[in-house]
Amino acid sequence: MPVPIDASHVLLGRAPASREEAVRTIGECMIAWGEVTPRYLEGMLEKEARHGTWLTEGVALPHGTSEVKAEIRRSSVVVLQMPTGVDWGNGRTVYLAFGVASQGDNEHLRLLSCLAAVLLRRELVERMIHATDPHEVVAILSEEEARA
Repeated sequence: MPVPIDASHVLLGRAPASREEAVRTIGECMIAWGEVTPRYLEGMLEKEARHGTWLTEGVALPHGTSEVKAEIRRSSVVVLQMPTGVDWGNGRTVYLAFGVASQGDNEHLRLLSCLAAVLLRRELVERMIHATDPHEVVAILSEEEARA
């Protein structure tokens, strides 16, 4: 299954000063596109401060706390590429942050499953870290690319 994402939701070549700034960038895009409310961004920042969202080598998965699920207007995935890396705490550097907001538990699990299929393939992660065109990231996240 493809990860539902549009090229407008792929933010390439960014250099946030901190993980908080990275999460804020993702959340502000979701707000601007009408996908979540400002309260959801607050929940994303709370989640990051409490638990961190580092997922695997070079990758984080920022998302809101369970208390802000009602603040999601429609499901969204935003990819934030940070080629120089951002310190995500505990000596971990993140190059790709996948901001996720999904309506309902089934949609959330489906989306995480789709992302996992791609993120388990290190060569695809590396291609996204070094991509220069948002459409390339969309293609990598598509069903066809993930199965190749």
